Amino acid sequence: MPNDRETSVPASASAETLQHATTASEQRYGFFGTFNHSIDTKGRMIVPQNFREKLGNDIVVGVNYAQTAIAIFPRSVWQKRLDMLTELAEKDVRAEVFLEQFSMYSFDNCTFDMQGRILLPAVLRDLYLKDTQGVQISGSNNYIRVLPSDQAAQENEKFRREHPNLLEAISAIQNSVRDSGH
Repeated sequence: MPNDRETSVPASASAETLQHATTASEQRYGFFGTFNHSIDTKGRMIVPQNFREKLGNDIVVGVNYAQTAIAIFPRSVWQKRLDMLTELAEKDVRAEVFLEQFSMYSFDNCTFDMQGRILLPAVLRDLYLKDTQGVQISGSNNYIRVLPSDQAAQENEKFRREHPNLLEAISAIQNSVRDSGH
């Protein structure tokens, strides 16, 4: 399977070229798309069927690395992240706080009910969703991201403002990576 770093997109690349360049990554994980749902009064949320099928039954609900959103991980993806943080903490004590936070907000006893809903842990709802009822559930390559709809809209606006020419920005990153020898 091709490594994402091996795929090169020239500065003059079209949207079609960019789409083709990301195909290998899509086949590798497959959490893509955005869905708007609501949280019921008990704190349950419907997870889209295509996401549930790819997640399987062995999941962990926690936070993304940046701790800006709730994340639903396949256990294998969550375990890799935990292993990486554990290894960092063993080598540098400064990483221990990140390992503690990631572990503290990880819940491995969550399951889907017959309607495809998941009960989000109360502590995560309180920290990340507050009193919101509308949420955006989006694929984030190898996990699912859950955040309030208004926060998702703000992030989208900020992204568009900061990156008006996407292909140019991606090309600049590729050139930087290529020049650094990675």
